Amino acid sequence: MTGATSTQTEDFTAVLNLPASPEAVASLFTSAAGVSRWWGPTRGDGATGGTLVTSFGDYGVNAMRVLESGPTRVVWESIAPDGVTPTGHTREWLGTTMQFDIAPGPEGTELRFRHAGLTPRLECWDACVTAWNSFMASIEAFAETGTGTPFTL
Repeated sequence: MTGATSTQTEDFTAVLNLPASPEAVASLFTSAAGVSRWWGPTRGDGATGGTLVTSFGDYGVNAMRVLESGPTRVVWESIAPDGVTPTGHTREWLGTTMQFDIAPGPEGTELRFRHAGLTPRLECWDACVTAWNSFMASIEAFAETGTGTPFTL
């Protein structure tokens, strides 16, 4: 029983070994143009204190406050978007953080991703895991080919 309880509290995480420089990988998370290459059409400011807003068309938008934006660590906090329709999971994501830790790896860069607060207890868990896995594959595709597979309008 203890094992079942602990799995209900574990955040979504992924580790990617990418054939790209740490600088190239960091650029995917520190600007609207970078985020647009792997997640979806994004506008805003990727610097610390800025806000990034990613559009998912009829599904709404995700808004993130940038808490950290450096060459080795980027952290976003999910916030309610101003004046636009949020995605259906925004309510569950509010206050969760997306953490990207970037380090030199054996073949380029190791990216450690953690969506802190996105756990199996949330209603959106299954759909969010599927989506994050798809977007992690998009980051891999971008690192390997220069073209990701972001959501497109």
